Amino acid sequence: MLQIDPIAVAAFLRAAVPAFVSVGQARDLAAVRRETIRWPSAWIVQLAETAADNRYASDDMIEQPVTGRIAVIMAVRDIADRTGTRAATDLQPLREAVMLGLGRFIPAGADQAFRFSRGQLVSGVDAQGGMFWQDEFTLRFDRRIPLS
Repeated sequence: MLQIDPIAVAAFLRAAVPAFVSVGQARDLAAVRRETIRWPSAWIVQLAETAADNRYASDDMIEQPVTGRIAVIMAVRDIADRTGTRAATDLQPLREAVMLGLGRFIPAGADQAFRFSRGQLVSGVDAQGGMFWQDEFTLRFDRRIPLS
């Protein structure tokens, strides 16, 4: 595995969390406007990668342990409650489904599943009762690059 594939993660979440009306990627999130969001939705965004030193002193292979980090940004809304109480309640089962799903998902080329790292509110509740939440997950894998 060379890097995390956000397309594969999005496809997995579409199937694993059918409550999401839409699951997109960073490019989809960049184009979203409040009036075009399909509630509830999620977007997969690749955040960072950290690699350790090459494991072996070799002239023909680079093998590095890598930790990649992704965000799952979720949008929920309850138009009947502008305080956000219902939206926060609606968010809970979605977060649980995402955590359970990614906690069991081993991407092609990886040796383990994603691990929850942290979560945070991305935006407060808007006038229509909508809110955005971001959960971050890490995945450790070995990057192997043959040099010859």
